[in-house]
Amino acid sequence: MKVKYLSMFLLMGVLILTLSFSPLSNPVTAQQIRTPGASPETSTSLAAISTSVSPEAAAAAMGVESGDLISATFNGSASQGIGVGTTPLGAFFPTDGDTFLILSTGQAANAELANISGDLSTTLGGLNNSQGEDLVQLELTLQVPDNMTCAGFDFAFYSEEFPEYVGSSYNDAFTAELGGFNQTIIGNTITAPWNFAFDTEGNIISVNTVFIVTAETGTTYDGATPLLRAQTPVSPGSSIVIVLSVQDLGDSDYDSAAFIDNFMWSDDPECTSGALIISNFLFLPLIVK
Repeated sequence: MKVKYLSMFLLMGVLILTLSFSPLSNPVTAQQIRTPGASPETSTSLAAISTSVSPEAAAAAMGVESGDLISATFNGSASQGIGVGTTPLGAFFPTDGDTFLILSTGQAANAELANISGDLSTTLGGLNNSQGEDLVQLELTLQVPDNMTCAGFDFAFYSEEFPEYVGSSYNDAFTAELGGFNQTIIGNTITAPWNFAFDTEGNIISVNTVFIVTAETGTTYDGATPLLRAQTPVSPGSSIVIVLSVQDLGDSDYDSAAFIDNFMWSDDPECTSGALIISNFLFLPLIVK
């Protein structure tokens, strides 16, 4: 009898944890006022994340070869929101080499802090989106090698908004656009026709993504997507502009971030736009750094 009841309790616990990350759970209206705890003005991180980096250093951290880089800019983003990871962080990064890029709506250096607060928040200065909320960008102008037809990179999206604000107006998001920055925001919805980092249902990667979210992130954030790979077709020998953006929606509270690494070219004839979960059974084309 005791074994039977114990099994029932364990099953109930699993169901509760599963439902806690459902987009249908804990709906929050835009009218509610949030009172998050503030991040420290100066990060007390372990100094494994370098900040105040140049746009060129940020591009190199995510694996862009200097010979392919025509120009790079942060478009006026707050420097605190941009960091270069120099030691392993979370379950995945770096995915190639010794460094990776962090774009955050808060202090990027705080990404490695212990997850002891459910509401780590920093309102940044600098660039804002059309709602007036935090927006952090890296814009790259790249030269496509003559024989390459596809560009891609590895990334994961992290947020303090998980799980309590899933399905709410606080829909922080990450986008990767080919051709420039072209977005409109209505409510908690971003329309970005040039974005190629979308999920399997065509949605922007955000707090409301259809990808499974895990609570054990190995970072300061409360939830994260799996390791993803975004890619887009490109024309061989052309110059292209890619704009990577992470932004707050609804307000500038509760930090979110994207970790980005392993930028690559490939000659994959089947290259299509979108993001997929990287796993051992997923066929990946030969990549050329």
